[in-house]
Amino acid sequence: MPRLDRADQRPDSSGRRLTMLGMAVLLGTAAGVAAVALAVGPDRPGWRSAIAFAAACCLPGALVAWIVTRLPIATPAVAVAAPLAAITLRIMPPLGALAWLSAPQSRPVDAGSAPLLVVFYLALLASDILLHIMVRRSPPGDDTRPH
Repeated sequence: MPRLDRADQRPDSSGRRLTMLGMAVLLGTAAGVAAVALAVGPDRPGWRSAIAFAAACCLPGALVAWIVTRLPIATPAVAVAAPLAAITLRIMPPLGALAWLSAPQSRPVDAGSAPLLVVFYLALLASDILLHIMVRRSPPGDDTRPH
């Protein structure tokens, strides 16, 4: 299998634009979920901090996972490792936060944080999946993708 030289591994400007577009979509999704959550329970005590906690646990992992999957692929090992790393980066912070919230001795942000974590995670995951479907990268020399 021929290796790509360094010039082929640099992301082009359209790749950077698509990466930034994906980040904007993920940020917009998180903002939309937060706005809906604020509209649903504006008077609940601790609701704003629960929304901020859920967003802080889910959004950074989703953004980093999107960036990792958009990196240039140099070898077959990287082609396998990058999506696995992205999955790990996306799921571990919310999963750790759910475990922390489930512990009987810790209830720092208990105004509905666990359901909000699930909603934020699933909304960001759905956006990420849609982005991957709409912004598919073609390998060099692949003419099967319609123009």
